[in-house]
Amino acid sequence: MKIKMKKCYYGFWVRVILNAKKNKSKGEVWKLPLFVVITTINSLNIVVIDLWLRIFNIDVYNYFNCGITSGTIIDNLVIFTIKYSLPFILFNYFLIFHKRRYKMLIEKYPPDNSKFPLIYLTTSIVACFISLVIYSLIKH
Repeated sequence: MKIKMKKCYYGFWVRVILNAKKNKSKGEVWKLPLFVVITTINSLNIVVIDLWLRIFNIDVYNYFNCGITSGTIIDNLVIFTIKYSLPFILFNYFLIFHKRRYKMLIEKYPPDNSKFPLIYLTTSIVACFISLVIYSLIKH
C-alpha cells in the first residue's frame, strides 16, 4: 500500500508538472502557480474532513484562534493558512520542489495518459462545495 500511494502521489505531480511546463512559456514561471493551486486543492480536502467531523460534533481545530487584526477576513486567511495549508506547503515543497527534486521524479515516474489529476481536482472542488452546503444546512 505504501509503495502504491507514493507512486500515485509522485505520478500525480509528474503529470501535473509536465502538463504545466508544456502549456507555459520557457523558464520556471509555472512553479509558483502550480504549487499554489495544488496546495490549495489539498487544503480543501482537509476542510472537507473538518466539516464532516464538525457535522458529527467532533471539533478538532477549535483550539486555534487568531486575533492579529480587528478584521475577520485577514484573521480567517491566517487561520486557513496555518490550519489547512501549511502542512501541504511544507509537504509539497520538500517532497517535490526542494533542490529541483521534480526533475528526478520525472525520470523515475514516467507519465501516463491518465486523467487522474483532472479527476482529483474536480472531485476535490465538488466535494468541498457539497460539504459546505450540507454543513450550512445542518448547522444553521
